[in-house]
Amino acid sequence: MSHLPVHKICRRGFLSVLAGMAASGCAGGRADGAGADASRGVGREVAVGPVDRFFTASDGVRLHYVEAGGGPDTIVLVPGWLMPAAVFEPQWKGLSKQFRVIAFDPRSQGRSEVFKGRHTPERRSLDLKELLVAADVERCVLGGWSLGVMEVLDFLAKHQPQQIRGLVLIDNSIGEGRPPAPSKPDSGPPPRNRAERMRSFALSLTKKPMEERMLEAVFQSAMRVPEGAASELLHKPFPREYWRDTLLAQRVPVLYAIRPRFSEQGAALVAKRPGLARVEVFPAAGHALFLDEPTRFNSVVSTFAQGAFRR
Repeated sequence: MSHLPVHKICRRGFLSVLAGMAASGCAGGRADGAGADASRGVGREVAVGPVDRFFTASDGVRLHYVEAGGGPDTIVLVPGWLMPAAVFEPQWKGLSKQFRVIAFDPRSQGRSEVFKGRHTPERRSLDLKELLVAADVERCVLGGWSLGVMEVLDFLAKHQPQQIRGLVLIDNSIGEGRPPAPSKPDSGPPPRNRAERMRSFALSLTKKPMEERMLEAVFQSAMRVPEGAASELLHKPFPREYWRDTLLAQRVPVLYAIRPRFSEQGAALVAKRPGLARVEVFPAAGHALFLDEPTRFNSVVSTFAQGAFRR
């Protein structure tokens, strides 16, 4: 594994984005089965290795997800701001031995169709609802990373899905306590253009060097999202309390996987939901902690999901 030569580009743009989000609250599937249309049941087979799936949302946009594993117990993973489903490759490789795993490409991200219209919370949450229908998900542990935490919670508030058996919320604010302090930007000249900003963004996700094909998948996904949509996605029209109150209204187990900067919020969650909330801190990892420490992360999620499905 190695960084691309651009590793000296500063990360201040991405870090400021993450601070704002917190305060307000590589490869895809294999060619076998590629193009299977889940929305019409065409060419659908039981997934074992990773398979690319597509469905058409109610507004006509074609959306993509990766499916691996099998069985009734499903883990659904929603990536962060501008990110592709491919970031969860270590999860579908590791967790699909026990569960069916679905990694979603939200509209305009990854291999989903680029949408030129508004990327409103209402539309994004409806996409999640339609994903669960298209993929025939009867019961699942639903996970979100970064912006995906907010989109998962908004989906729960708007649609009250009955399939949810547990939640995995990865490294973002949940509206408890005080907002975390902003991360300090790297020194050095700011990126000169969007491509440099997005490359810096990709490099900022992990503490360990990211494999080049994964880095390229992340960069390409970030670049294909229209700039207006990228900005719109960062400005959720809700107060911090919306995320807190939505989460506290749930009656399913919650795994909160975080870096130390969110520890205060984790402690508040456990105090309010004893027996239902579990906090796992990854002090040596970057924001994409499931990439920096995939073995530990997968083990924690596996144990949590087994318990959630047994309840």
